[in-house]
Amino acid sequence: MTRALARAAAATVATLAIAGGAVAGQDKEVTAQAGWVKLPAPGETQAMAFVTVINPTMYAIYVTRATADAAGSVELRDRGQSGEKAVEFITVPAYERVEMGPGGAYLLLRDLKRPLQEGDTVALTLSTDVDVTLTIATLVRKE
Repeated sequence: MTRALARAAAATVATLAIAGGAVAGQDKEVTAQAGWVKLPAPGETQAMAFVTVINPTMYAIYVTRATADAAGSVELRDRGQSGEKAVEFITVPAYERVEMGPGGAYLLLRDLKRPLQEGDTVALTLSTDVDVTLTIATLVRKE
């Protein structure tokens, strides 16, 4: 093997090792936890749902869509500084978490398919801009 060929082979191995380390460094996964659904008033056809999304990666992610087994549709909402409104996405910054709650971001379950009772479980699925799908079982409860 010539010196030039040996150097090229060593450079290739070093590049693969660096790339492998970068991929290995991103093995932490985005997760969802602590989900719950606020018990709607009797006869109400929508309910608010809350989830904590944890992003341990070095890049921000965006929750862009949600579904629920108990609802016809789910709307992403935010009670930010400009008032309550529907939003296209909920941002989860790099190395941070978003704790959805009554005073901030939340999911609006619309067109409920059945009356929700305290103690019921609702399956929520959140989708992100980077093709991450998070599924969480949430408990219906009073605040």
